[in-house]
Amino acid sequence: MPVLNSMHMDKSAKDPAKIQTMFSTIAPRYDLLNRVLSLGIDGYWRKFAVSQLPKVGNARFLDVATGTCDVALEIMKRFPPDAKVVGVDFSEGMLELGKEKVRKAGYQNRIDIRFADVTSLPFEDNTFDASIIAFGIRNVQDYRKGISEMGRVVKRGGKVVVLEFTSIQNRFFRAPYRFYITKVLPYIGELISGKKGAYKYLPSSMIEFPGPEEFKKVIQAAGLHDVRYWKLTFGIAAVHVGTK
Repeated sequence: MPVLNSMHMDKSAKDPAKIQTMFSTIAPRYDLLNRVLSLGIDGYWRKFAVSQLPKVGNARFLDVATGTCDVALEIMKRFPPDAKVVGVDFSEGMLELGKEKVRKAGYQNRIDIRFADVTSLPFEDNTFDASIIAFGIRNVQDYRKGISEMGRVVKRGGKVVVLEFTSIQNRFFRAPYRFYITKVLPYIGELISGKKGAYKYLPSSMIEFPGPEEFKKVIQAAGLHDVRYWKLTFGIAAVHVGTK
């Protein structure tokens, strides 16, 4: 099914300044919105993505678009005390909430939160054992550059893990899915966030993002190898993993 013309995303919609403002605006209700809009499945998706990270001693992971630090905190649960995470995001509003969650969980000595843009990461080459991004890469204007940067800062043999919404391939589930994300999701998002129009961008960003096979080629073009992916929950989301 072709993307509806009314859902075509204007290039200016991905303007970094607009994305920053949007996420800072919805930050206070972001976690609640995630749970409601995904029907609680987003937690499982994150756990699956984190399970793809390499099991190494003294692990150092980079969590890109860390937001409110759900992925970083999941890593803390799954890895021994010698593992550490640097979480980066370019939304100050999201980072403030993330820092508070990390402090309350008692992981401030293991999770370092910084302001940074994925297309220009402030780290040396070969710094981390893996980098991971969850539901953030589709919001990056030049997501190819973002994947390249995530690979650059990872050590040889390290992993790049990407969890993202994808275009539904199942023809039976495609129609109800599109109805949900174009009609129901924006309405609920507006209702819970209290911000008119805050979730109008989300449906188009999900529909227009490359399908799993196409995105696999994007990761390969960034110089990563042995790229694999798993479709989750009828193909609503997919986890891609590439090796440097």
